Amino acid sequence: MAKSLLSAFVASTRALLVAQLIACVGAVALAGWTLGVTNQVLRERNRLQERVIQLEEAMASSGVIPPPPTAVVAAPTQSDAAYPGSIANARAPSTSADSSDVVAAAEGSGQNIGAVITSLFGPAPPLRTVVLHVRAESDFAHAEKIARELQSDDVHVLINVMTASDQRPSGYAYFDGRQSRSAADIVARFHDLAREQQVAQWSAQLRGTALPVRGEYTADRLDIVLPPLPPPPPPPVIETPATSTAPPQP
Repeated sequence: MAKSLLSAFVASTRALLVAQLIACVGAVALAGWTLGVTNQVLRERNRLQERVIQLEEAMASSGVIPPPPTAVVAAPTQSDAAYPGSIANARAPSTSADSSDVVAAAEGSGQNIGAVITSLFGPAPPLRTVVLHVRAESDFAHAEKIARELQSDDVHVLINVMTASDQRPSGYAYFDGRQSRSAADIVARFHDLAREQQVAQWSAQLRGTALPVRGEYTADRLDIVLPPLPPPPPPPVIETPATSTAPPQP
């Protein structure tokens, strides 16, 4: 009697282990298949996003205003070339806060242990400084019109005219990974204002990059590096009619 009970227990245990082994193998196979499909979908999405950006850049270069953009976040990089230019020489629109005060606040903010703990577990700080980097002095007037509409009581906008030797690619950068959504919202607002101002080159989609906080690049700052605008057309030449010097006829 005892032997039969032991045999039944061993048989049931063995069957349970076999069922668990089959279930584990099935779960591993399903996870592998899901991972492969997910990777394929992500690759297709990245290729489509790159193609959309290329098409919108081509439309902007021909003066066609593209549709409202969707933020694209590029892989983070920490090289010096990835950081936008300094705002030491940035200018503010007529209704913005003084740029020197913003620069001083950015350079004087340091990190301590409490700030590190807050950055890990606390909410993201609000974006208070938006820097528009334009390629030439002739682009400043267009940027100033957009900056007046973009700024508010909580957001100060500065405009930095890049040097001719500065060949940084167009895009936007934020310096806290939790700012992805807030940065994308501000950039989308900028694109809407560029479309209202009929500036096609600035309404095309921009790539976003998350960079670590460093120096003046604080977590409450957003930098937007803009593509160049075409030069303004030359003024029309007004031809004066030729005057006749012949004496009047009697």
